[in-house]
Amino acid sequence: MTRDHILAAAYSLLVEHPERPFAHEAVAREAGVGARTVYRYFPAQADLFEALWLRVRRDSGTVFPTAEAEIVPRIGVLYRAFEQNEKLIRAVMESPAGARVRARGAPEGRAGFDQSLRELTQHMSPAERRQVRAVFQGLHSGPFWQMLRDRGGLSGQEAIAAARWAAQALLDTLRREQMNARNKSNTPQQEGDPTP
Repeated sequence: MTRDHILAAAYSLLVEHPERPFAHEAVAREAGVGARTVYRYFPAQADLFEALWLRVRRDSGTVFPTAEAEIVPRIGVLYRAFEQNEKLIRAVMESPAGARVRARGAPEGRAGFDQSLRELTQHMSPAERRQVRAVFQGLHSGPFWQMLRDRGGLSGQEAIAAARWAAQALLDTLRREQMNARNKSNTPQQEGDPTP
């Protein structure tokens, strides 16, 4: 119960006052408990950010695709959750504490996209696979949603449509490249043809 109270205070500090310093002592003041109590439940700042990440993920609807078929539909689910939790999402993106919280989800996102894009990228080099994964992670992120909304001047629905279009175009391109790679590897060598 105390842990949840401290986490709620940390969450409130992050969302309602992103400009304030974020440390165990600040969380303790927000929660109305001693700093030692905060340290007891969250010994390191990393522990506090990990717990906040799980809460932000739950409240923002952040779910990474684990199959190719989930990539395009998940954008709509994710962006609608961003719209419903706009203040939280903007706080997570715009404050130093929020950036550290967001960083906690990066490894999980990379693993999800590695899995969902595995078949389409198996013909690529490791560096190319990382680049493709990074682009899809970007499309499925709060900063990309924010850029579409703020700099692109798009409504929530338009942002979803634009991101879905981009993801689908990329998937279609990857499928064509995969087919070309398969066709190239299945083409028998003619006598006298130069070695590829």
